[in-house]
Amino acid sequence: MPWTANAESVLPDLGGVSASPLSAEQEYKLGRSWLRQIRGQLPILSDPLIQEYSENLVYRLASHSDLEEPDLAIIVINSKDINAFAVPGGVIGLNLGLYLNAANEDEVAAVVAHEIAHVSQHHFGRRLVESQRMNKAVLAAMLASLAVAIAGDAEAGMAGIMTSQAAAIHSQLAYSRNQEREADRVGMHTLVSAGMDPEAMASFFEILLRGQQLNSRPPEFLMTHPITEDRIADARGRARTLPTVLLHDSLHFRLIKARVSSGFLGSPENAVAHFRSQFKSTGDSLHRQTTAYGLAVSYLRNREYDKAREILSKLAAHHPNEYWYRLGLAEIDQAEERHEDAMMRLRDLQELMPGNYAVTVMLAYSQIKSGQPKQAQALLRPLLHQRPSDAGLWRLAADAWGKEGELAEAHLARGEYLFLNGRDDAALAQMRYALDNSKKSFPLHSRIKARLHEMETQSKEEK
Repeated sequence: MPWTANAESVLPDLGGVSASPLSAEQEYKLGRSWLRQIRGQLPILSDPLIQEYSENLVYRLASHSDLEEPDLAIIVINSKDINAFAVPGGVIGLNLGLYLNAANEDEVAAVVAHEIAHVSQHHFGRRLVESQRMNKAVLAAMLASLAVAIAGDAEAGMAGIMTSQAAAIHSQLAYSRNQEREADRVGMHTLVSAGMDPEAMASFFEILLRGQQLNSRPPEFLMTHPITEDRIADARGRARTLPTVLLHDSLHFRLIKARVSSGFLGSPENAVAHFRSQFKSTGDSLHRQTTAYGLAVSYLRNREYDKAREILSKLAAHHPNEYWYRLGLAEIDQAEERHEDAMMRLRDLQELMPGNYAVTVMLAYSQIKSGQPKQAQALLRPLLHQRPSDAGLWRLAADAWGKEGELAEAHLARGEYLFLNGRDDAALAQMRYALDNSKKSFPLHSRIKARLHEMETQSKEEK
């Protein structure tokens, strides 16, 4: 399932979630409502390897944070801008620009830990309380206007924001200096608890500050997280007071960086030329692996499948325990419509790593393409139960049930996909088709009817 990085977005950071004045249930509903609008308007990346890596990193940090029972929705934005954000309800987003600009995994983790700290310390809610009480409807309207602005229609989006009440909320999105320092301190402790380098926070802040000084347009992260030399010095001093950790060099981060870079080097030909020149240079084993991987991904994007396969076959042979190279070979098989070969590789990986997200999604995709939708359904059902807000899974499920002629389930899946992307009218129409086609199955008919009622209620509440 090859992907292409070709979109730019301007993504303002929305800060952390609040325990007050919103209840936990209101937070959750608000965040998921906002996420539905964002999915319909932003270039959300659909790459199972990058998604899995990002989720693992965020949850690793969340498990060492002050968050109580984190129920997170993690999205990756297909943009080279440097940014990360968190909104009420545990929605966390990462721009691909983080991976492009960070020197190592710990620097990306530092940004994520900082965002999680804003959430766990309830900074967003505390800022609202300090100014005035805002009801949920007004806050939802403000977030909806921001969604429009983020998608590129900044003039229309800001027109929606600049109402008297929404403008007051918008003024609270930038955190105070004390809250930024608190997020730095708490986030740094999260980094250390997760076994990562506290110095990474200051080092990445320096990258951001240099970007601000060298460019007329500062990185998006700085718009609501102002960084100064004093703040960097504070972070350096605080890091020295914390326990030292054993530094590590994450191969998967390097592979992620190479994979992302390949998509942002202009044409596939340019990406091939870049990684070919890098691959000829000397370096350590990790350097050679990652530049070879970047070259293989670039060959794949350029449809030079034999060259990509040759590189990945050698990598897989020399590093048999690194499953990313075997997944890369499966990607080539899929690009060439050799789905039987892809399924053979993916089934082997599934035995080694049952439940792995990337392996499962890619295997289901090839099963659908090779005329085995029933097998794909068996893979997707438990995954959808675990991840009911995964729009990409619902789109895949719609194909799986549609290919088998199970119209009720296919319309249901299509309705869920459209609803998660904020296309309410189209989603409700699909759910009604599903209801009409499910009359022969009372349990399914009842489930669809109940879900349709939930969607209708939610859609009316958000208008």
